[in-house]
Order: sequence, then structure tokens, then C-alpha cells
Amino acid sequence: MIALYHFLSLFVAVLLIPLFSLIALLSKHKWKGLAHHFGWVPKMPGKKTLWLHALSMGEVVAATPILKRVREQNPDLYIALSVTTDSGYQTALNLDCVDSVFFHPLDCLPFTQLALSRINPDIYVVMDTGFWPGMIDLLHRKNIPALLCNGRISERSARRYLLAGSLFKDTFQKFHRLGMQNTNGEKAALALGVIREHIEVMGDPKYDALQPMTNEEREQLRKTFKLEADTPVWIAGSTHAGEEEIILDAHRQLLAKHPTLVLILAPRRIERVQEVISLLKKENFSFALRSSPEPAKTVILLDTMGELAKVYSLGQVAFIGRSLVKPGGGHSLIEPLSYGLPVMHGPFIENIGHVADNAHELASLVQNSTDIKERAQTLLENESLRQELREKARSFITKQQGASEKMAETITQYLEVEQPPA
Repeated sequence: MIALYHFLSLFVAVLLIPLFSLIALLSKHKWKGLAHHFGWVPKMPGKKTLWLHALSMGEVVAATPILKRVREQNPDLYIALSVTTDSGYQTALNLDCVDSVFFHPLDCLPFTQLALSRINPDIYVVMDTGFWPGMIDLLHRKNIPALLCNGRISERSARRYLLAGSLFKDTFQKFHRLGMQNTNGEKAALALGVIREHIEVMGDPKYDALQPMTNEEREQLRKTFKLEADTPVWIAGSTHAGEEEIILDAHRQLLAKHPTLVLILAPRRIERVQEVISLLKKENFSFALRSSPEPAKTVILLDTMGELAKVYSLGQVAFIGRSLVKPGGGHSLIEPLSYGLPVMHGPFIENIGHVADNAHELASLVQNSTDIKERAQTLLENESLRQELREKARSFITKQQGASEKMAETITQYLEVEQPPA
């Protein structure tokens, strides 16, 4: 199966060069790094090298505490970090623990072979997802260890992998080590034929990546958003199409009893901002853009990138998107919980179900705008309940920390093993 995959990728590569180039024209960073996608990645200096791939901003954030610990344990190591998205690239550029940042090559044989020849890594690490069969096979053939950190395989994904026949089953079996987020991922890996000795549940390093804010920083952020100290705030984070209508309906109901309440609305994708602006105008909400100098209105639309995690510090309660509308999957609950916020989420949370289950006292299931309004109102009107949940949230976060240390130790162990020649 993999031989056919490589063969077909030769023909796909010819088509991808012009097509992908046209797509990249619309991208802020992809156009500048266009050659990376075709294998022309930065050439490494010939020293021991770790190549870590983090798909997007969330994966880069999760990888950061791991990379910092690996750097401390291996000060002379060359660390190459690849990404897929613009947001991931922008986030990675700000890290001082990596030596080079580039876009991961497309999984076509000419591109991946060229990239491997230029990097020649001693170890290749994938964060979360991003299982490219062609790349993993080439690493396997070259005897370069491939590791998965913060591995996440949902039931839906596992079913798709199994439908692909031997292609993905073989891919997962070629990993030297699978560090999974939770037992659900472990079960999925076992179903895909990975031997138990190659799997370890290590937890989620995003708990270690949290950067607490001081009271002064929080006050400055509140001033930046032009919010008075006593203004009640709730936050709808990482929303997707179809969810904003439900959120705004709930907000309208909440305003009837809390006329000074402000909603900070943060679409997951920055390119959807104009779409959400049109919706706000259609629903006759007074709103301000985060990027504008206007005073805070009934709704503040977060139209900037990379701020949402800190914005949770301004709220009393949060809703987490990609959970109300199928197929959903859910986005991270960790950031709002780290600021002591009780959270709400919809029923479609396959990707974050393990966190919601563990934090069941802190995470409320809502089905519609009425549910959201009732839960938010209860929390807004009960300071003692919010304080109780705030303490539980902080305790929950503390108990989940430590995954990045395990992952860094595993990477270092493989770096110290001399691999046989390819």
C-alpha cells in the first residue's frame, strides 16, 4: 500500500506545485515560505538535530514547554520546528528555544526526500496529529526514530484510519513511541495494531505551557479592552459557523437582566471576522473590534491573533466553541480553566471529552441558547459559587501538569541512542 502511495505522490506532486502556489498567494506566510512545502527547507548545519512538527498554533503552544526542557537537557542540540498553518508559523517565530522555523513539506515523495536530505534529523517528533504516511515511511527506511507526543486519535479518526486499510495501520506501527494524551487515544492506537510496549499515556503538555498573568498585567489588559473594573464579562472562544447565532441569542437574553454585560466573541478563524461582523449588524448588536480604538460596546469582536488565552482572564464564565454544531470536536478547555473560569460546551466534544469528564464539576453541557443563558446567569449572579469553582479549577490544573517533562525525557533518551546507519 505504501509503495502505491509513494508512486501516486509523484504524479500529485506535479499538480501540486502550480495549484498550491496559487493557494499560497492568499496566505501571509505561506507565500514567503512556499519553497518549504516543496522540500526546500533550511539546510541544517550537520550537528545532532531534532525535527519537531507542530501543525498549528495550539500544537506549537503545547510543544513549547517540551522544547524548553529538551534544550536544557541538550544545550548543543539543533532544534528544527516545522508547522502547517500561518498561525503556527507566527507563534513559532517568537520562540527562543528553536534554531529554525519552516513549513512542513507536502507529503509527496520528491518533497519529503529533499527535505530529509537537507535536515538529516537524528529524531523526528510529531505533536498531536499530522500523521503523514509517506514521511513516516521514509524515516522508517532511514532508521530515524519517529515519536508522537501529545498524541490524539479520536474514535472518528480511528475509524477512518481503519477504513484506509493497511496504510495508516502500518504508519502508526512505524512510530518508535506513541505518547498519548489519554486512555482513549491508547485504545485507538491498540486497535490500529500498535504493540502496547510502544504506547504510553503521558498527559497533555498544554497544562505546562500556561503562563499565569499578574494582577497588574490583567488590569492593563482590561484597560486595553476599555472595560471598567466592575463590568461583567463572558467570553465565547474559538467559535465556528453556526455557533455565533446561538451565542448572540443567549447574550440578548442575558442583557435583559444584566444590561452592562459585555460579550467578548472570538471566532476560531481570523478570516471569518467579516462574516461575524455582518451577523452582528444583522442582529442589531452594538459592537467594537478589539483592534479599534472605540470604547467597549455590548459585544467586543476579537479580530486579533494569539490573544484569546489571556482574554479569558477578563471573564466570569466562558463558552468553548466547535461544540454546538456537528461534527464539532471541541476546542481546549484548559486556558479558561487556568484562570479559574467555569466553562460551558456543547454536546459534540469528541476531541476534548477526556478533559470535560475529568473536570465535570467545572464544565457544563449546554444544548442551545436557553441553556447557555441559564447557566451563565446562575454564575454571574452567584459570586460564592464562582469563587468555589475558581479554587477547584486551579487545583485541577495543578494536578494535570507534568506531561512535558515525561516527553522531554523520552526525546532525550532516543537522542542518546546511537542509531544504526540507513
